[in-house]
Amino acid sequence: MAPKAFIFDIKRDASEDGPGIRTTIFFKGCRLACAWCQNPEGLSRTPTLSVAIESCRPDRCGRHCMALCPAGVFRLSDGLLRLDRSRCTYCGDCVAACPERALELIGQWYSVDELYYRLAIDKPFFRSSGGGVTASGGECTMQMPFLHEFFQRLRAADIPTAIETNGVFNFPRFRRLLLPWLDLVYFDLKLIDDAASRRYIGIGSRAILTNLLQLIQAATIPVIVRIPLIPGITDTDENLKGLARFLREHAIMSAELLPYNPLWQDKLSRFGLTAHYGRRAFMTSEELQSAIDRFHALR
Repeated sequence: MAPKAFIFDIKRDASEDGPGIRTTIFFKGCRLACAWCQNPEGLSRTPTLSVAIESCRPDRCGRHCMALCPAGVFRLSDGLLRLDRSRCTYCGDCVAACPERALELIGQWYSVDELYYRLAIDKPFFRSSGGGVTASGGECTMQMPFLHEFFQRLRAADIPTAIETNGVFNFPRFRRLLLPWLDLVYFDLKLIDDAASRRYIGIGSRAILTNLLQLIQAATIPVIVRIPLIPGITDTDENLKGLARFLREHAIMSAELLPYNPLWQDKLSRFGLTAHYGRRAFMTSEELQSAIDRFHALR
């Protein structure tokens, strides 16, 4: 049976996910639980019900969601719509019936053919700009059988490929199914300390570091380390020093430091989630430059 992929977004004209003009595909499902997750809608491997409460008008919409939902997800309290998400079966009846378009079911299945034909129309832009297709997430390596076939299809069409990964995958399987069909890998490296890694992202750092070293040794393509700067967590002297020392000891001579972006917090209420990290402001240019200076000094 041909594999299908579960995807929550397809972003065209992406400029930060590789060289040139790119299309980035966001795969649902992730093994991590980062306190600052940029794409919380991509964590679950099941559909995600998005509710824009600010658009909901239960006083004038006819309350179709409540009438149609067989699982009893919706109720009114003090004139506001309340949800018991644990009851949701993701049938989509409420989404289709909502006159205010306040409801959306996040996540869609694609075959290789369906996804390829959505992207192939951009091939002239890829060719003229040196761009291509980037698989991201969530964590795209959780859907390796699909990516194996999809990347082969892109390679046959001379479309460059890249992935963004958190580094949590079975390396022998990755090497066999994906590495031969990739042109570029972005590898997230967040925390050097194993205990801190378990605390803030849900998985220890040792397996991630081991995968990075195995990948560096096996790859004949660029592997670019990316370090997200999370104020008070990953941008500390201790963490930057540990990461810098690790990269230096293993002759990994460059890394990209990514400034903190708080826009993920605006998504949480739509998915019934709560923040486990409180900063709501972007990093200032001074904070970013300080982290860069300290990282280079420590290297």
